Amino acid sequence: MNNDIEEIKSKLNIVDILGEYIRLDKAGANFRALCPFHNEKSPSFMVNEEKQFWHCFGCQKSGDIFGFVMEMEGVEFREALKTLAEKAGVKLQSYSPEKTEEKNRTLEILELATKFYEVQLWKGEGKEKILNYLHERGLKDETIKEFRLGYAPSGWRNVLDFLVKRGYKTEEINKTGLLVQKTKSNEQRTINNNENKNSNIDHWSLSLDNCYDRFRDRIIFPISDYSGKVLGYTARVTPGSDESQAKYVNSPETEMYHKSRILYGLDRAKSEIKKQDSVLLVEGQMDVIASHQANIKNTVAVSGTALTPDQIAIIKRYTKNIQMFFDMDSAGENATKKSVKLCLASGMTVRIVSLEQGKDAADIASENPEKLQENVAKALPAVEYFFQKNFQKFDKNKVEDKKKITAELLDIILDLENEVEKNYWIKKLSEDLGVSESALTDELKKTSLKGKNTKDSGPREDIKKIGPTTKKEMLIWEMIGLMLVSSFVWKKACDEAKTRKIFLSDNLLQLMLEKGEQVNFDFTALSNEISTNRELSEKMQNLFSRKKYQLDLNNNLEEIVIEDPWKEFQACEREMEREEKKEELNRIGNDLKLAEERKDEEAKKFLREQSDKISKELAKLMEL
Repeated sequence: MNNDIEEIKSKLNIVDILGEYIRLDKAGANFRALCPFHNEKSPSFMVNEEKQFWHCFGCQKSGDIFGFVMEMEGVEFREALKTLAEKAGVKLQSYSPEKTEEKNRTLEILELATKFYEVQLWKGEGKEKILNYLHERGLKDETIKEFRLGYAPSGWRNVLDFLVKRGYKTEEINKTGLLVQKTKSNEQRTINNNENKNSNIDHWSLSLDNCYDRFRDRIIFPISDYSGKVLGYTARVTPGSDESQAKYVNSPETEMYHKSRILYGLDRAKSEIKKQDSVLLVEGQMDVIASHQANIKNTVAVSGTALTPDQIAIIKRYTKNIQMFFDMDSAGENATKKSVKLCLASGMTVRIVSLEQGKDAADIASENPEKLQENVAKALPAVEYFFQKNFQKFDKNKVEDKKKITAELLDIILDLENEVEKNYWIKKLSEDLGVSESALTDELKKTSLKGKNTKDSGPREDIKKIGPTTKKEMLIWEMIGLMLVSSFVWKKACDEAKTRKIFLSDNLLQLMLEKGEQVNFDFTALSNEISTNRELSEKMQNLFSRKKYQLDLNNNLEEIVIEDPWKEFQACEREMEREEKKEELNRIGNDLKLAEERKDEEAKKFLREQSDKISKELAKLMEL
């Protein structure tokens, strides 16, 4: 596997890969950016192009291209390896575990099913009625093809038979969510009762006789991950068919498809989101497709669910600026408010796009694309939007309405992360209502205590800073850092390693001593050598960064100048010896207490002698 990793790294530049996710600016020999893993206003995220790794001085995370993709996409190493191998055009030879093979089979099935639905739309039953409907909705052929829309024909086993004939087993197909499984107790249930059921309900074996297609006589919207791989579907009932059916049927949760972690259209929108440093969030698939056709290509959808913390975390990888474009019925208003609160609590800048009553983004994009672009350009800051809505809805001259306005707006203001912004809106609310700021501040505190705003329910970014937990560990990390930035120190440490027992206390330090000569005391060579050990690899990159670079008072990246790294290394060694002597004295002290409790005179005498001896050794070390 090491050969695969080295080949991938040799063909991919970390700046290009990270640049697909975040905005990088040149900073001397390195690049820097706002860290995508925690909230910050000044960039503390560094990318070292020479050594092909990244480090954040804020949250102290580090890694290479694999670690970055794992963090950003929430995937395991094997999946990141596969993703980057595809980008590099590297065929992975050394790894084909059963789990990966199973995932590949699932993705193959979903891709084949998508092609089947596409053929049914363009050449099959959907050619007339479905294409005509999509054209009436304003979609062009190239747009329909770009988003891979399809049609699931009438009948119970169309896609099932299609996939079985191509060698896939019923059990494999069932794992994709494409099928509904009958049970002995519900074999005769109607279509309607089965439409939205998860198939995880049966104990008897799967077979062709007890499974049928989940999607029948429906328009198919494939749902893809960030890289464009199909994971699931939304299926809309065919216009004019049985209106008693659910309008939309979605794929059930599967190992591959998790609705709360998917943003429809992200695979096509992510580049434009980064370019514009803004995302337009809409409700449904048709809204996304029509917006893209109207040249608003930074658009994604929550696919009919409430915005989730996972989705916000995904958006924040690309931008912290979000525009919301939801339907303005009561359900849309409530969804907008909940989503705004979650985003504000996460430190995002939120604006609201207003819609004409009864219209959605798809309608406006179809009727007048320029009007849609105009609406998006006029988006209001979220708090200002809710100010306008509430002052229109209630009469500020009535006491009861004043209370309603206050409750509604303080619930929003409370979620603002920035205190200056909070104070601004409290002052404005005070002026608009003719109520004192102190009274509003008191109400804000009450609102907080009542738990109306629960940041626990929103996306949390509990940054666990990576750092030593004891003084000994801190010293070991300093020594490793010095060895990584100075091959001279690394070689000297290896030469003296046999006489230094302190080297046995850290696994990375042991590895560096064992492999130092083999990798010619070179950081990059060792990094390639241990690249499959993610924990050690990231620790090494982290400690190198801490010792090699720092942020100055103006938040600019600068190299740390170490006048005599070997002298500093020896000072760490001496301090380590002192710490060990102190620990030994503490142990003896504890043993001495036990001996005194037991009135063991012989043990007391021996322990006091040992304590005196170590105290003298420590005193000598303190003089050095």
